[in-house]
Amino acid sequence: MRFAFALFPFLAALTVPTADPVVVPPVPKTVKVAAVQCSSDIGDVAGNTKKLTALTKEAANAGAKFVVLPETSITGYLSQDLKTNWHVKGMPIEKQFEGKDPKDFAEEVPGTSTKHFCALAKELNIYLTIPLLEVDFKNGKNDPRYFNTVGLANPKGGLVAHYRKLTPWPYPEKSWATSGDRGVQTYDTEYGRVGLGICFDIHTILEKYEPHKIWCLLYPIAWVDTEHPAEWMWTKLPERVKPFKHHLVGANWSVDQKQEWRGYGFSVVISNEGKVIASAKSLYGSEIVYADLPTAK
Repeated sequence: MRFAFALFPFLAALTVPTADPVVVPPVPKTVKVAAVQCSSDIGDVAGNTKKLTALTKEAANAGAKFVVLPETSITGYLSQDLKTNWHVKGMPIEKQFEGKDPKDFAEEVPGTSTKHFCALAKELNIYLTIPLLEVDFKNGKNDPRYFNTVGLANPKGGLVAHYRKLTPWPYPEKSWATSGDRGVQTYDTEYGRVGLGICFDIHTILEKYEPHKIWCLLYPIAWVDTEHPAEWMWTKLPERVKPFKHHLVGANWSVDQKQEWRGYGFSVVISNEGKVIASAKSLYGSEIVYADLPTAK
């Protein structure tokens, strides 16, 4: 007993190291999102990348934590005058289009562009969509498949979602695009669960996402119409989204100068109540649309 009592002061003096408590920062009640509206030139990957990089930096510097870029804007979708379109040999193409072979411009995923934009997302500490024309050699080098694709980069620079457009728009995309084979794609961010969709998908994809209970759809667009697009962007699209009770960040393309056709611009952010809370004001050139969305948590 004397031995035990003699050791007690010594043992009491020892301190057991403990791990520092993990402090989890609270999730803010709102988060700023950005829809980047801009033109892209078909096949000018370097020029498009330079433009999109600068606009992404501008959006992030303004406080945006989510930045959505227009449909296939890294590779280009159609020429601004609607005369040149991607065309894979052997696939049908509308008579109005001059075909351009995508083989020298399309990229694998992961690839050069996903690497660049993932690094940019890490540098800026944001979530960033990566929209491009993807080539896949699953069937061999002599039988490439081309997809209208959007990836998602997270603030750590990881490619955390890879979505292939499930329902290509038949009129221009029948000449090159394969229907997506990866299903819907979701990712749980600290602000809420997001999903990816592309333009014409909007007619069918919301029902596919319904079981996943997404907080926001990140939605690259190259909407083309023969008339002023405001009725679709401000009325029909919100009505389409409203029953599903999630937000939508829609980044549409634009053109650099007035064209003979109309149907560009008017990028929108739509609330989970089906209301347009922010919209682009310009039809031409580049514009970034910002909105603060309530987070899911």
